[in-house]
Amino acid sequence: MTPTSMQLTSVLRAVRGRTVPLEPAAAGQDPAAVPAPRRPRRPGADLVRARAVGAGLAEDDAVELVARVERLSDREAWQVVDPRRPARGASVLRFGTAAARQVDETSCGAAVLAMLAAHGNPAVALWLVTGEHIGETPSALDGVAPASGPAGRLAGLQAALHVRSTRRAVLGALPWPTALGTPPWGAARVATELCSGVGAVHGVGGTGIAYRSVMLDDTRHDEVRAVLARIRRALAHGVPVPLYTGGDASSGLAAAVPRHVVLVTGADATSLRVYEPSTGQEHVVAEDAVLAGGTPRAAYGGWSHVCWALLPVRRA
Repeated sequence: MTPTSMQLTSVLRAVRGRTVPLEPAAAGQDPAAVPAPRRPRRPGADLVRARAVGAGLAEDDAVELVARVERLSDREAWQVVDPRRPARGASVLRFGTAAARQVDETSCGAAVLAMLAAHGNPAVALWLVTGEHIGETPSALDGVAPASGPAGRLAGLQAALHVRSTRRAVLGALPWPTALGTPPWGAARVATELCSGVGAVHGVGGTGIAYRSVMLDDTRHDEVRAVLARIRRALAHGVPVPLYTGGDASSGLAAAVPRHVVLVTGADATSLRVYEPSTGQEHVVAEDAVLAGGTPRAAYGGWSHVCWALLPVRRA
């Protein structure tokens, strides 16, 4: 590694040693390698109810969610049931008419957490799209200021999640400066709270998930492959994976630290689908490109390296 290609995580990784334990691949075909089927015009009632029950909604609330979604347009219905994917023929993810973009230059992590909140609980997605509540207010909306319109509600949710993920982020007691964005360990803690009821890694039902913050040096290809394998298994069970991206010392020392957060939302045989919050767009990145590193990519928010990952693990 040349001095100009140095990344902070490369240095820390060399000091700490391995941070991503290798894990044997599951036997048989990886289900995440099979392209997702073309989704129907609108989600069926069984799918809506399954999403509600999987998020822990009470039976009465699940029935009510089905009824509310039935009254929405096809596009809005999918925004509630599967907010990770843009509408057919579009590339920008939306809640109602609002693009799912970060509200300022420091809130990329909060925007990714907001997407996780909407995915983790369709009642949150319904509120973002329509402003309507079902049953008890979801804990994901704690601290969110009242706002009108999808854009206002999304901005309020991002602001609350930004505060939540930076609170007690320094030594477990002091706040992280919000001007520095969202630290990976703070994002992992909040992501665990938001998605604790979403599926289970490796298909272990009922245990929920937790997110673990791990450094990643994308010049160590064996570890990157291990992370990609874990990402695929998580996606196969409906669990998105946040990644931190950044640059290297060739653009100055300030670029060699984690600078941006994106969300891996899906996969096919050779590539990943990535939600990039500065534009709100979905991008497709070949796995070979992730392994190569060093090239600025729109999917990384214009940065060139993947340097940190929030990996889902089975909750103890």
